[in-house]
Amino acid sequence: MRVLLASSHGADPAYGGAERYVRDLALGLEARGHDVAVLSAFPQGEDVAGIETIVLHDADWRESNLRRLRNHAGDVISAPWPRFRKLLDAAGPELVHTSNLPGIGSGLWEVARRRRIPVVHTLHDYHLLCARTSLTRRDGSPCHPHAALCGLRTRRLTRWAAGVEQVVAGSNHLLDRHGGLFPASRQRVIRLPLAPPDGERPPPPGRALGSVGYLGVLTASKGVELLLDAAAELAQTGVELRIAGDGPLREQVEVAGVTYAGRVDGRAKAEFLASCDVGVVPSLWEEPSGPPYVVNEWLAAGRPVLVTRRGGLAEAAGADGVHAFDPSSAGLLEALRDMGAEPGWSQALAKVPAAASDADVRRWLDEHELVYEAAVTAGAAGSTLM
Repeated sequence: MRVLLASSHGADPAYGGAERYVRDLALGLEARGHDVAVLSAFPQGEDVAGIETIVLHDADWRESNLRRLRNHAGDVISAPWPRFRKLLDAAGPELVHTSNLPGIGSGLWEVARRRRIPVVHTLHDYHLLCARTSLTRRDGSPCHPHAALCGLRTRRLTRWAAGVEQVVAGSNHLLDRHGGLFPASRQRVIRLPLAPPDGERPPPPGRALGSVGYLGVLTASKGVELLLDAAAELAQTGVELRIAGDGPLREQVEVAGVTYAGRVDGRAKAEFLASCDVGVVPSLWEEPSGPPYVVNEWLAAGRPVLVTRRGGLAEAAGADGVHAFDPSSAGLLEALRDMGAEPGWSQALAKVPAAASDADVRRWLDEHELVYEAAVTAGAAGSTLM
């Protein structure tokens, strides 16, 4: 099958989870004999492993204020531009699979519908509901969509939703938050896969819990301030707090008396995961996926992980190796005390899944192929009625 994967930052894994999803899906589908191209709104910042890539714009919104403004305007307009018609005619896909749409726009759904090309859409965040994609304010506090302003934007973005045959999300939470936006679409949860780590799995943690690690963006909504509040008391109990990542709170992290590894990728990320005994995902915002990639990265490294019950994380809590805690510094400290005391520590390590094969990756690809087949079949049936 010829598939066009469309997402704002394409298959550039340096940008975020949606881009890793597109990259892994493109490579996995090609390995199964499919013909895949990626449509990216912006130039790719990293090597995308030889994946055929079509780029819409010359500038990245992070480097161009004009491009940023055009993205927001494009969200509201979301027109079925003639450029999309030419693009689809040239690329020749049998199916279009969209992900994040800033810089592209949902008008692509309508152009595909007019071309009788079935569309699958994956929800990764709250872009259709919130211009900041997170349902949070700049300080990380919850933000509820304004019925008039945000509602108008959402209606404009989703007016072409009838062209989407299938909607995919990484959690039931995310589907529920978008309830009613895709009334004619079939919906399905496909959870992110627990993949074996690159290279050898690191050795298991020590016989006592001595360090807890955070890996991710340094923002208030991710719970970084919660970690910093707990850092001094953690140190008093002999538990080291290790943090890796980058973001607006970097300066606070650098002066907080914690072990800061900076931004890590590749081998440096593997070494960071191995240097921690337990991972923590202290999100205060509603994490879309259940679980997100970072939870699976900790598990694949053989580390138990502590999570808050925010958004899709609530669906991951209680799974093997995943432990919930109250979203506060006191809640984190209590959870670590309970886990670190025997027999809690031995039991926590014993419950971490092995992640020794790519069986879950195969499951993930199988589920996408089933969605594609259903979309193509539904599209063919609909075309005979026109």
